[in-house]
Amino acid sequence: MTKVDLSELHKNILNDTLSRLKNLLNAESASLFLLDNEHQELVLNSVFDEHKVQFKGRRQRIGEGVAGCVANERKAVLVKDIKTDARFSQGRYHHYHTNSFICVPIVTQDGLIGVINISDKCSGEPFTEKDFELACLISQLTSHVVDNEIQMFSSKEELEILRKEKTENAQEQVFLQKFASMGKLAGGIVHEINNPLDAVLRYTNILIERDVDETVAKEYLTEVKVGLTRIMKITRSLLEFSQLLKDNARQDVVDVNDMLEEALSLFRHTIFLGKINVVKDLATHLPRVADKGLCRVFSNLIKNAFDAMPEGGVLTITTSLDHDKIHISFKDTGCGIPEEVRERIFTPFFTTKPIGQGIGLGLPICFEVVQRYDGKIEVNSEVGLGAEFKLSLPIKNISHP
Repeated sequence: MTKVDLSELHKNILNDTLSRLKNLLNAESASLFLLDNEHQELVLNSVFDEHKVQFKGRRQRIGEGVAGCVANERKAVLVKDIKTDARFSQGRYHHYHTNSFICVPIVTQDGLIGVINISDKCSGEPFTEKDFELACLISQLTSHVVDNEIQMFSSKEELEILRKEKTENAQEQVFLQKFASMGKLAGGIVHEINNPLDAVLRYTNILIERDVDETVAKEYLTEVKVGLTRIMKITRSLLEFSQLLKDNARQDVVDVNDMLEEALSLFRHTIFLGKINVVKDLATHLPRVADKGLCRVFSNLIKNAFDAMPEGGVLTITTSLDHDKIHISFKDTGCGIPEEVRERIFTPFFTTKPIGQGIGLGLPICFEVVQRYDGKIEVNSEVGLGAEFKLSLPIKNISHP
């Protein structure tokens, strides 16, 4: 196992998950064990118990007991009745007030960091399969959040080493750009996941605790689906963003105009419907450009332009070359962007689109990719008169065929 240094923030995240699970599953008791890697033991870090029974600091060897078995196998367990469950020895679990409990591991990319145990349902009934599925889902989401914090912690350590060595080479500059990008994401990721997660927990809790008719239940399940879909989209976009930041050594060279045509092909259905007219004014014989993610930039800008013209309009795409830069412009005839919004459009997770239609990572991705070229991305707009996004890529970062 890889040793993971948990900060107080990680413990806060895990304890928040512990509290949420206890309330969601209507349980009397919940406990958090953290891994002591050196001694291969689980240490009870915190206990939320209606009966005020305290075992904090108690140790459990890996492979022994319920938590130890879950830690050893990295697999969650649902015990409906400890008296009849052949997996565990009898007579050792007198501290449970009921015979049913759920135990889930928290596993990051670096390995196991702890185990959460939920026991003693207030109703006295055993935990259900639905309870178990929810506990597993929330533990997985928590693992993703902790993974992000661990990555940030590692980046900070690397940054301190670079500062001490006072290096100013290209490798340091690349790292600093990555660190700045991850810093922006870390500031919003927990908030962005918690918002839809709160809704999922709230509606699920109502379905579990109350008798609701079929119509209301369907409405609540629809809201749950919306929340989980948003979490899925956030996770996918973060993975794509992370991949863009890591993949900085690509040597392919491409034609800018070809990349524009490839991006436009993704929207051929919308263009075919005829609501939006695309006008292209593309310069010929442009120098070929190192492929650092331009197609993603172009597709994001095209999509935003189309979204700004729901009733139809004109998107004009222009490419040109001056003495030391390639210029690319996307100009639409849409609703325009208010000044107070323009100041925040490149901030991760900022979006004016309705929930489910955008998560606010498209333009930050554009900004990061253009930064790789030491280029610029600017926006000019007036409300009601459309918007124009202009990219400038310096010649020094262009590879000739």
